Amino acid sequence: MRLSEVDICNHAIGLCGSSDFIQSLTDNKVSAKRCDRFLAGAVERVLRSHNWASATVVVELAQNTDAPDTEWDYSYTIPHDCIKVINVYGNSEGYSPYDRWEPVKRNIHTDLNSVWLKYVQFPEDYSDLDVLLSTAIAYELAMLLAPTYIKNPEVFAILSNAQIRALSRAKAMDTLERKDLYVENDVWEDVRSDLGGSRGAYYR
Repeated sequence: MRLSEVDICNHAIGLCGSSDFIQSLTDNKVSAKRCDRFLAGAVERVLRSHNWASATVVVELAQNTDAPDTEWDYSYTIPHDCIKVINVYGNSEGYSPYDRWEPVKRNIHTDLNSVWLKYVQFPEDYSDLDVLLSTAIAYELAMLLAPTYIKNPEVFAILSNAQIRALSRAKAMDTLERKDLYVENDVWEDVRSDLGGSRGAYYR
């Protein structure tokens, strides 16, 4: 079953050994206020640690009016809900070894006159996330809540080890199910191919 925002919070509260569960982040309860304070940070830390399939989107970016003050020709604003940039494409067909770009603060600087951005997105709906990813987020949140609930160092260490295992399990399953893994060939590989060498294949 996919977990909602409140489900994730209640899972984290339970992992801390508390039964002070919530109905909403706006509940007039200490546990709700703590979850509201720490949830976004827990989500961002976990999402930045991997290219999660259930949190990945591809969108076309609008070109900024002003050219960047760098060697690049164009600038594109990174969406506010972008947690992690995965790749930039010059067209809707996806990866090309000739696409050149770099992130500069909250912008993509490039010579591409059109840009599609593939990125890990902060969730609009937590139920869209894979259950193992949501569980990893709950453990991360539990680690932030734990100092107010857990006073025994041994219990805290057990929770910390469980958090590491939950994140590793989620990453492993996500990687296993991915179908868009590729080996990025480059200009040098293409030249070798033209000269009769073996061409590097890639998958999108």
